Amino acid sequence: MNLREWRSLSAGRPVDRARLYDILMNQVRLKREPVAVTYCDAAPPPGYQPARVPVCSILHHAERGKKIYVDAQQHDCYVGQYHLGFLPHEEAGSLICDGEYLTMAQGFFTPVAAKRNKQQSYTLPVGAIAAIAAAPLRDLDADVPMDLLCIITDAQRAMQIAGAASVREGTLPHGELGPSSCSSLFAAPWHTQNTVFALGEGGGRGFNHVASGELFVALPAHHIAYVIEMFENFWFKPDEMRRLMFPSHAAGSAPR
Repeated sequence: MNLREWRSLSAGRPVDRARLYDILMNQVRLKREPVAVTYCDAAPPPGYQPARVPVCSILHHAERGKKIYVDAQQHDCYVGQYHLGFLPHEEAGSLICDGEYLTMAQGFFTPVAAKRNKQQSYTLPVGAIAAIAAAPLRDLDADVPMDLLCIITDAQRAMQIAGAASVREGTLPHGELGPSSCSSLFAAPWHTQNTVFALGEGGGRGFNHVASGELFVALPAHHIAYVIEMFENFWFKPDEMRRLMFPSHAAGSAPR
């Protein structure tokens, strides 16, 4: 899949970004700013600044109001470069591709487990994008594509947001635990064409100041409109639900 094909998935599904932001901040009551991520096939959008940071941390910087990007020249993590397709496999070598770095500076990974970790992690095709950019959703210019909506939040809100597509079209979200955060957040949605919720790993959680009760959610563009649809139709009748589900709440019912 190339970037044009990726964006074709959301064709005909425009998103009212102002309405989306209002729902997330005033109805869902997110405590952290939602971030719009853009895959760039050429130069990043005007106004975005290069950042020599690990790619996973662009969410934290965008939450703080910055518009930044990382590319093959501006970065501070070889693992992120590999999973974004900026670093060809022959250049990454066994250090990254086979996860040798996981065993060289920490004692709990076995070489076999490290290699399998990388084999099971998603990686963007080499050359699929030239850069990846992030900005606060509230400040995203109208002409800048939002390829992913990324959110860091508590489990209750993550359950609702990550489940938006599941209650509108029946697509269950994809969950990840173990891969590098850059793989889970930026490559997994591309390959699965699905919303991803992830706990991340130590580095990604640390760089993004993720609290113990928080996790990541990354929604692809073609699922973002479902967040608006879901919360505009969000009503619940607990007594009726109990009557329908639980024999003890069904008036006059007899055991079957």
